[in-house]
Amino acid sequence: MDPNLATDTDLIHRARRGDESAFSILYQQHRRSVFQFAWRLTGSQTAAEDITQECFLALLDGAAYDPAFGRLRTYLFGIVRHRAMRRVRAAERESAELPEAPAATDTLGAMLASERASMIERAIASLPDAQREALIFFEYEGLSMEEIAQLTGSETGAIKARLFRARESLRRKLAPLMADTAAREIA
Repeated sequence: MDPNLATDTDLIHRARRGDESAFSILYQQHRRSVFQFAWRLTGSQTAAEDITQECFLALLDGAAYDPAFGRLRTYLFGIVRHRAMRRVRAAERESAELPEAPAATDTLGAMLASERASMIERAIASLPDAQREALIFFEYEGLSMEEIAQLTGSETGAIKARLFRARESLRRKLAPLMADTAAREIA
């Protein structure tokens, strides 16, 4: 079956009736973005894999998608957001997950790139939840401010303010990194 001929709603209905090819089409179309978003929210590959599975199971179990309210991708992000936030709250109550040990690298450039990436990840992770979420939705997932507002139940103006505050906070936190990078380029 040509996936371009079936709407997401048709595919969902067919998948719920046991049509494996319909489910496969939905899964192939959305799994990568769902996983990436879950990973960015949780910082854990294992949690992101679990959330991705839970997201598609929720869709099959009858989660109420209505195309009148937006794209399926945005709806799936809502499921991911809910499940990721629930996991983060549970993890905070229990105990912090130990970070994975970085793989050994044999070049200075790779080490510096890894350290920069870690600094950026830590800076993003340190943002307040609402700011981090808006930044991830907008910068990494490519959602419009209107879609983010709809997904989070906020006003568009609030999303703009969150993005502005997130970017300003990152600018301040990453200023030393930017100064070090500029100094290396000049040398």
